[in-house]
Amino acid sequence: MKAYDLGFGDSADKLAETPDGEPMTLAAPVRCGWIGSEGPAIDPATWPRGPVTGLPMMHALTLRLPADFQRRGPGFPAIAFFQGEGQFADADEPVTPDPNSGDPIARELATTRLHPQLQLLHDEIGGVFALIWLTEREFADGPVAAPADVRPPGAPVASDGGCNAWDDAHPTIGVWLAERVGDPNVGIPPVEYEPDTRYQDPLTDDSGWTPWAEPLFGRSHLGGTAFPVQAMPEGLTPYYLEIEEVAGMNFGGGNAQIDLESGVFDWSCG
Repeated sequence: MKAYDLGFGDSADKLAETPDGEPMTLAAPVRCGWIGSEGPAIDPATWPRGPVTGLPMMHALTLRLPADFQRRGPGFPAIAFFQGEGQFADADEPVTPDPNSGDPIARELATTRLHPQLQLLHDEIGGVFALIWLTEREFADGPVAAPADVRPPGAPVASDGGCNAWDDAHPTIGVWLAERVGDPNVGIPPVEYEPDTRYQDPLTDDSGWTPWAEPLFGRSHLGGTAFPVQAMPEGLTPYYLEIEEVAGMNFGGGNAQIDLESGVFDWSCG
């Protein structure tokens, strides 16, 4: 199998590690998706919602996957990733779907349903994320806008410490993929380094980067060497996505790992 680096930009000759980050050069990049507030062409009724606030989650990334990473088969060749409500959402007072409610969010929520390929992902501090496996049509017909804001003018914005599609707007920017080169850990599950294991440590004895790892650090990527900001998540397979903060995402200055085979999800702050 192969691993792949992600670059962000509107043209192949002007890419960056993040939209506002360091420029990067990729060999033969192919446009494979986008970041920003606009999402995939799913039924608007299935746009993922915060389970407490009822607010539509902020779209972060839609990506067509290389064949090896299509872990649900060729019928689902792409994924979309969303960030939703944060740790301060009051689970004791969730918004309840009610078509007769005086709350417009509760009324709209009554018209929604779960996407059949939705995976809700919860972090350790109470935040909620979503991963949706997409059909070819859902990918190819995007980007499309999130559901329209139904709150009355002047309504307060969310204060739950997370993100949502109505209060967090970001431009649509292309995502490009290119084969990762110079990574000895392609095809090997990432683990905390121990001597005599197949997985090679990207750090030197004095905690600097090895010559092969230094140019790979700080990139979003599929497979290969993982660079978690804190501890390595357990249960990662070779088929994972490591993503830096893009499109308004908040990992506290860190990054996240989303495994497309095992379902493991974790992030850590910088």
